[in-house]
This record gives sequence, structure tokens and C-alpha cells, in this order.
Amino acid sequence: MNSKYPCTLFALGLLWLTHPVEAAPSPKQTIQASAEEVRTILRKKIQKGSAEEKKQKEELKKAVDRFLDYPELAQRSLGPHWDTLNPKQREEFSQLLRDLIEGSYTSAIQSNIDFTLTYDAEEIKPDGSGASLSAVASAKSGKGKTVSEDLTFYLRLKDKKWMVYDVEFGDVSLVRHYRGEFNRKIKKDGYPALLTAMRKKLDEIRSGKIKVEKKPTL
Repeated sequence: MNSKYPCTLFALGLLWLTHPVEAAPSPKQTIQASAEEVRTILRKKIQKGSAEEKKQKEELKKAVDRFLDYPELAQRSLGPHWDTLNPKQREEFSQLLRDLIEGSYTSAIQSNIDFTLTYDAEEIKPDGSGASLSAVASAKSGKGKTVSEDLTFYLRLKDKKWMVYDVEFGDVSLVRHYRGEFNRKIKKDGYPALLTAMRKKLDEIRSGKIKVEKKPTL
């Protein structure tokens, strides 16, 4: 399983998405209100391995928990295979995917703090249950050139809050990337083998054997 690209993609998306909302402001308002909180958390100069670093990670985790719909992300990433799982298996898969994402995004997001975001179209479904927000993210490259990337956030209204379940950069999204990998693994080796591969990947991330790249590559 190649997790570098979706983890970095997701990490970039996190920069605009971590603040509790009241009375369901629009998706655009939700994202705008989130940016500074994440920057504030991640711009603190903290010594690696210190108690402060642990606290920072916990703050970021809590912030992400407030907006990211892990069960929805898990269900969409697993596609039709989700219907074959019982409630206990669904909970296990959702937690494992959550652990993988949490284990990956901190280092990646810290490498992508400085950026500008220009908002474009916001579309809300007629029944108000879902929405998407398009934007352009711009940042300076190592050579001083401005690099821009189109992105789209996908949200759904849950308990009067807009919750994100996918982030898309160009024509590649977190959900579609995972769905492709998961589907191939299940078809080739079966669902238990997918869980084994995910656990192995998580162990490698936690042990530091896997480094998330600053620039995503396929």
C-alpha cells in the first residue's frame, strides 16, 4: 500500500478544516474559520520528543476529530465491500483507517503551513444534506516560485455541523485513492489480507520507518 500521496493530500486539506461550528455556518465559513486555529497549533516552536510535542499532537487530533467524518470516509473508501461487513467489522475497519490517517498527517501538515487559499464555487445540495467547496491553494516552492493547485472539499451536514469526508486535489481524491488500493487488495488477497497490510503500514508509520514526503508523488 502506497500511502504517501493520500496522506500528504489529506494533510494539506487539514490546514483549512479544524474548528467546531455553531448553527451550521456555510461550508465556506466553516473552512475560513478553521485555518487560523490549525496554523496556531502548528506554528508553535516545540522540541521534538518533548511533552509539548505530545500536547500539540493531541490538540491537532481533537481538532480533526471535530470535523472529519471517519465512518463516512471509511465507508466510501471501502466501496461495495462495506456492505459485506458486520457492525463489529465496520467499527474495526473505521478505527484502523482512522489510526493510519492520524499517524500520517502530523508530519506532513507541518511541512505545508505557509499558503494562500482563494475560494471559488460553493455548491450545496437542494436538500441541504451535502456540499462541495472549490478553491485554489498557492504556496512558494523551494526555488521561490509560486505553485498552485486546485482543490475541492466534500462535506455533509451531520448533527447540524458540516463534516468533511473527502478532499480532492486535481483529479485525485483521498477517497478514490484509498478505494482503488483497498479494492485491488481485496480482490487479489481477500479482506483479511487488507487488514494485515493496513496494520503493517501503521506499525511502520509509528516506528518512523515511513517518512511522509513534503511533495506528493505517485
